[in-house]
Amino acid sequence: MFSTRVSLKTGGLVFLGLLAISVVVLLARTFSYHGFTVDYKKNVFSKDGKTFDYVSGSLHYFRVPHELWHDRLLKLRASGINVVSTYVPWNFHEPHPGQYNFEGDADLFKFMEIAQSLGLYVNIRPGPYICSEWDLGGIPYFVLGSKKDGVLLRTMDSRYLSHVECYFNELLPRLEPYLYENGGPIIMVQVENEYGSYKACDYDYMNYLTNLMRKHLGENIILYTADGWDMHHLICGPIHHSNVLTTVNFGPNSDHMSVFTRLRSFQGHGPLVNSEFYPGWLDHWGEPHQCKTSSFVGAEFSKMLESTLGNVFVNFYMFFGGTNFAFYNGANMATDPKYQPDPTSYDYDAPLTECGDTTEKYYAIRKAIKKHRPHLIDNHLLAKVVNSTKQRYGKVKFKEILSYPGIKSLATKHLEKGPIFTFEELEQDYGFVLYEKTYNNYYHNVELEIPEPRDMVYVFADDKYVGKIYRSANEKILLPSFRKLALLVENMGRINYGHYLHDYKGLVGEVRLGEDVVSKGVDWSIWTLPMNNTHLVQYQEIKSQPGPGSILRGEFTIHGKPADTWVKMSRFGKGVIFVNGRNIGRYWPVAGPQKNLYVPSVFLKTGVNELVMLELIQMPTQQDLSVELVEYPDVGSCD
Repeated sequence: MFSTRVSLKTGGLVFLGLLAISVVVLLARTFSYHGFTVDYKKNVFSKDGKTFDYVSGSLHYFRVPHELWHDRLLKLRASGINVVSTYVPWNFHEPHPGQYNFEGDADLFKFMEIAQSLGLYVNIRPGPYICSEWDLGGIPYFVLGSKKDGVLLRTMDSRYLSHVECYFNELLPRLEPYLYENGGPIIMVQVENEYGSYKACDYDYMNYLTNLMRKHLGENIILYTADGWDMHHLICGPIHHSNVLTTVNFGPNSDHMSVFTRLRSFQGHGPLVNSEFYPGWLDHWGEPHQCKTSSFVGAEFSKMLESTLGNVFVNFYMFFGGTNFAFYNGANMATDPKYQPDPTSYDYDAPLTECGDTTEKYYAIRKAIKKHRPHLIDNHLLAKVVNSTKQRYGKVKFKEILSYPGIKSLATKHLEKGPIFTFEELEQDYGFVLYEKTYNNYYHNVELEIPEPRDMVYVFADDKYVGKIYRSANEKILLPSFRKLALLVENMGRINYGHYLHDYKGLVGEVRLGEDVVSKGVDWSIWTLPMNNTHLVQYQEIKSQPGPGSILRGEFTIHGKPADTWVKMSRFGKGVIFVNGRNIGRYWPVAGPQKNLYVPSVFLKTGVNELVMLELIQMPTQQDLSVELVEYPDVGSCD
């Protein structure tokens, strides 16, 4: 009896102990909810059950070398910003069909890990369309198909959606482990981008994307849209169901009270979010550099933080702009219509400069955050903020050359005696295509006209440069006597915004020699030149005056640790520069506003470095074949 009573008593104590533990665990789970949500009653965000404040800054991992991500993100967090916002450019991760890249500068996940280690949360904007002054708004060239296909981008066109689904099936499962609820830094994900500014207004398409994102990311992730605040933007852009938050984009020239009052007529409850507050603006070749004063930006930002409307959440677009390295820059189309390609620099007059230096605007923003959101400031971080080291390396003399038409040796594809094809039909993303035709008889003093050049055509008659025809200039060229006509066509950036996204490149229309339409023939030879293989060039010593269309090579030596520098090429006209095999972008100083090209220190090495230049319109004399490496940028003066 004794032993039985003891056993029952012991069992009861064990049962009560387990019950107590279960209650404690249940209470712990109840009071330590881990998640990020929208509180539509209080019009705020909630993290782990508590109200969450944020100020966000846009910083694109694809516009800065991965070796410098930590530096830029540290400076972002040191300003008081606690969320980093980034687009995800589809064409950066899937440059050709089914070829995915998430390594090096495309390692988005390493970028997020660095951000999280610095105390930053992440707002992801995966598109599939992103705008962002990026070629075709991030949509890969191959999605366009041929001009005859007429694929309808950003709609329910099954040909478009098949590509989107393949890409999202690759990308979104990779993002899922990085969601906040899974221990990662991602708190919000945007659906499409500024869809209200596009002509399609396809509600089924936006619902399709929402469902696809929910399928991979779950029902808990905050999805949102971001649009301008004009009425037509808010009619077609937001998704007024499926628990998708509506946010708006506007700069300091707009009154935030008016903007959010209009937003409330479309979305009665929820946080008031400015997803793109513009501290600067984008540039175009041939136009002045765009600027906004620090005092103006700081004052308007402060007004939002102290708004009588309640908590306002702000993302600076851009907080750090960076660089459109290689050929990734986009373009706009004005209503003229006028083609407006973006330069290599994406400085944006942002709080952090193209090389990551702090500015007066940076400290004005930090001051406002410290005043109105002091709990976001980490004073210890500011001491770690250091501007980059810069160096003048002096003159780089070009001593070797590949003269035109030697550029043909770099062709990745050569078609002989056929019709004219566009870049897209040739399966070429960026760079150049050379179209050449030889006639049996000479043409004499005939006018060349190309009504639809896409975008710059460099004209050679019997292998001698005779001029250019630019998309926005409506130019014609009077040609001398010749038999061989060569048209080197540069894709200067596909349009990334508005109603003109179907921006096929190459010779897309007629080519006329006087009264003759010569583009209809099937006797054109074509060379595709993406210029991603300049290491294959077989150079010769420069012994005579070179002409446009030539590739020049020079060397310079660095003693000690490399520093940031800029290529100043004031004697040259227009072209592309490669440093140690890296395409650092296009130059066009005669058009401006950008004069000097940025070379990050991480592209350089101690010892001998190589600088290669493709010059297309204006060669200096043989004695002056050099550029300078200087210690300062020149993105142009403000309007």
